[in-house]
Amino acid sequence: MKDTTKGYYAITLQSSIIGLSYMFVKIALQSTHPIDLLAHRFTIAAIAIVIFRICKSNTISIKWRDVLNILPLSIMYPFLFFLFQTLGLNIVSSTAAGIIYAITPILTLIIANIVLGESISPKQKALMSLSICGVVFINIMSGQDTGNSMYIGFLYIFLSAVSAALCTVFTRKLSNRYSTFILTYIMTLLGCISFNILSIIRHLLEGTITAYFAPFTNLSFVFPILYLGIASSLLTSLLSTYSLGKLEASTVGQFNNLSTVISILAGVLYLKELLYGYQYIGITAILIGTIGFSYLNQRKKI
Repeated sequence: MKDTTKGYYAITLQSSIIGLSYMFVKIALQSTHPIDLLAHRFTIAAIAIVIFRICKSNTISIKWRDVLNILPLSIMYPFLFFLFQTLGLNIVSSTAAGIIYAITPILTLIIANIVLGESISPKQKALMSLSICGVVFINIMSGQDTGNSMYIGFLYIFLSAVSAALCTVFTRKLSNRYSTFILTYIMTLLGCISFNILSIIRHLLEGTITAYFAPFTNLSFVFPILYLGIASSLLTSLLSTYSLGKLEASTVGQFNNLSTVISILAGVLYLKELLYGYQYIGITAILIGTIGFSYLNQRKKI
């Protein structure tokens, strides 16, 4: 099997897992605070990857210089990406979040063009504008009957999408120097440390430190947090980093469209969220723009 084919399989599975993660975040947030959710999520991910490292037969050498080199990437992902995502999903629906994430491929292409020199044609720019107009249209229409707080939620999700795009591009650069496992290992541990520090500070300020593990007494919280910690945090990091070692950042970015479709369907089918007429119009504009964008990107390689 060709390396590029393996890369496509990896990013397809990663996008599918992420598409379902929005729904599980919404479910988990019913039992805990957003910051605690992130702390528990990355604690589970960190435990899993440490166990995996211990079980590996070969020794993995990680130096402080490696940690410092990967630290900027860890700030973008997982810290900023998941922080903005969780805060946003605490306000907006998983369906709306999925729609906004549809512009991540376009953001990735813009950043990849600046950092990696990946080109964007005039037709791609037009399709990019169409997708952005679709997102803006949905936000404006949603704001008419949801209030100003919804705009804050949309802003959080947008900033999360920007963080994801930055992470995709800079992971592509670092993948030439570090293995998939080392990148994921350091990013996961740094995420665990940073989110737990935020959670402990919050509990100390509110005098609720004994409530840190309280969500685990709720069975409806356990499966979502295991999914988010092991599959959506750890496994997706491994898959994304692996695919970025085989494919261009712009190509990997396009697969966020699959996450968008899955997140919308999950929100409608399982969380009983509604899709309104204006959302169908916005979704159509976004998908035409992003799918057309991807098609033209592939045509350039023929």
